[in-house]
Order: sequence, then C-alpha cells, then structure tokens
Amino acid sequence: MTAPPEPAPVGVAAILEALAGEGRLLDTLVAPGDDPAALEVRRLQTDAGAGPGDLAWSRRAGCASAFGGTLLLCGPDGPGASGPGPGHVVAVCPNPRLAMARVVERFFAELTVDHAPEYADPGLAAAAAACGAWVMNTRLGHNVTLGPHCTIGCSGMGYERDDEGRLVKFPQTGIVVVEDDVDIAAHATVQRAAIGFTVLRRGAKIGPHANVGHNVDVGEDVLVAGHAQIGGGSRIGAGAVVWQSAVVANGVEVGAGAVVGMSAALRHDVGPGEVWAGNPARKLR
Repeated sequence: MTAPPEPAPVGVAAILEALAGEGRLLDTLVAPGDDPAALEVRRLQTDAGAGPGDLAWSRRAGCASAFGGTLLLCGPDGPGASGPGPGHVVAVCPNPRLAMARVVERFFAELTVDHAPEYADPGLAAAAAACGAWVMNTRLGHNVTLGPHCTIGCSGMGYERDDEGRLVKFPQTGIVVVEDDVDIAAHATVQRAAIGFTVLRRGAKIGPHANVGHNVDVGEDVLVAGHAQIGGGSRIGAGAVVWQSAVVANGVEVGAGAVVGMSAALRHDVGPGEVWAGNPARKLR
C-alpha cells in the first residue's frame, strides 16, 4: 500500500448536480471554454497539494486562485478575484467541508473501508496478532515495535455539523505511514489520515495510551510520552519531546528539538528548541 487506493473516476458534472440537488451549491465557476461534463476526478487531496484529477475542499479566502486540481469545493470567500484557470472547476458552497463529506459519502464511499496493512518485515504481522494490536490502512517499515493492544490506522474524530446542528462524520480515507525503527507502545492510538497521510518518521517513539490524530506528522527521533494527545494536522519537528499527558491542539507546529512539558495544553506554534509548559502552555525559555 504505497498510497490510499484510487476510486473509479467520477464526472465533475455528476458531483455538481448532486450538490445542487441537495441545495449545497451556491455557484459554479468554470474557466472559459471548459465543460464540466468532460472532466473527471479520480482522487481526494488537500487543496494545497491537488493536481489534475483531484477533488479538494477549502475554507481559505481566495483559495481558488492557486488551486491546481480539477474540482474545488470552497466557501463564498474562496474563489478570489481571478477565478479558476483552464481545467479547474470551483463549486461555491455555504459549508465546503460538509459538502465534501456528502460527496465522499455518495461517490467515494469505498475509500472509507479499512484496508489490510503492508509490512516491510513479514514477521511483524504475526507479532501484531500475538499482542492484540489492531493494524489497518497502514504501511510499516523495518524494525517497528508494536505494544500490546495498540491501534494503528483507525478513523479519527472528524465531524462537521449539518444544517440542523447534528454531527456528521467527515470521511477518513487516508493511511498511516510508519517508517523504520519506530516504537508504538501498549494501548497507543495512531489515526489514519482524513485525506493523504499520517506519518511517524524514522526513530519516533509513541508512549502507552498516547493518541496521534489524523494527518499528524511526527518527525524523526521524536518522543511522545504516555497519555499525550496530538491533535489532527499537527507537526512535531525532529528530536522534539512531548511529555506525559500533554495536549497539542489541532494544526499546531512544534519545532525541532522543542520540549512540551507534562500536562501542558499547547494551543500555539512552538519554535525550534523552545520549552513550553502549563495550561494554557507558555514559553519558559
């Protein structure tokens, strides 16, 4: 499993029609001369990483001007002044993340199904079964150690509220990449990416009962101690330490060699080599 599996192609026109039928389409922006009926999407991707054939969503203002994929679902602030270029279609929706969830549910449901893991060391599969580990949607490198009852590749806590305020599951379609020499201790959890990859880089160590959220990137030789919680989309730089029971909020970046103290509640980016502690966390030095 070198990447999330690709679904069957879906026509852009069919997706636009479905969004319009549910009342989720405010406007459609098409480059001059383009025909949505002639365009297809084959993959899900982040808006920043999208290329030809990719479907993505974004809430960023003006996001359409730099979009390189085929279909972008965005909010009213997303199109920008220039509009889409050739081969790019923009669907303006009141809630693009909810629209993305509905599109995946309707057209790409097979991507949410669990897929068997890929082991670089075949013996690790037997070791995982023997210790009661649950491993799916994951590619594992050499010399990886799994603790009893750890969970790797499960769906993350991604939700969006619908028009009635009810929580709707945001589909989790990506995978986990575990590089060489990684240790994952007992009862730790590493969630699969919503789109793309959750990554544990070479030499990373994940402590017991720790939780690594969807689309997190844990750098080389990082230590995440027991009961720590790493929120979705966070980046932990090489050699950093996140001590026991610390919480790193979604999307926070921790610089290389930084230290997040025990029970810290970190809500802001941390520079390389900095030490933060407390609730809310503050820089000590």
